[in-house]
Amino acid sequence: MRLVGIAALFSGVALLAHILTNISLRVGLGVTVLIALGGLYLAFKRSDPEEKKNIIKIALVGTIVGLAATGVYDFAKYILARFDPSPYNPYEAIRIFGSLLVGESSSLQAQRVAGTLFHFLNGTCFAIAYAFLFKKHGILTGILWGVFLETFQLTLYPGWLDIKFYEEFTRISFFSHIIYGIVLGVGIKYGLHKVRVVQ
Repeated sequence: MRLVGIAALFSGVALLAHILTNISLRVGLGVTVLIALGGLYLAFKRSDPEEKKNIIKIALVGTIVGLAATGVYDFAKYILARFDPSPYNPYEAIRIFGSLLVGESSSLQAQRVAGTLFHFLNGTCFAIAYAFLFKKHGILTGILWGVFLETFQLTLYPGWLDIKFYEEFTRISFFSHIIYGIVLGVGIKYGLHKVRVVQ
């Protein structure tokens, strides 16, 4: 189960590699996808039929809840940004993700679409990882996971994106990750109970 959880972090690892080493995000994503698939293959090979069913159920719940939690996270950023008088744009990272994937010469719309897909891939994969890596799911562990992700973002994004409005970025990002974590913790716990997964 832990192997699957670690494999689900592939998109985050690709982004981390790009930020730290400037390796192409496309190349990093391709490599980490292959590694993740290898990890999934090993996990399935070592699992009995019941464990395989559980892996599929957990991954499905993680995907559904992850998509929902990422949507709520983005909505929270929108609401928080509306009450902030600064010109800080909390969605600029999405456009940058897109430009890294489809190229700077691509249209702004193409960059936004690619960036949004990558953003939701990240949010969903982090949810799947949470579902597999934690034994107990709920508000507390969800918030802890959200704060863990926020710590990475606060450490890396300001320098990488040359963020000018650091206070605004920190405030909006922190509260949005807390909300993401709460939705994740509650949603995963409820979802796994509904599909009758016992961890």
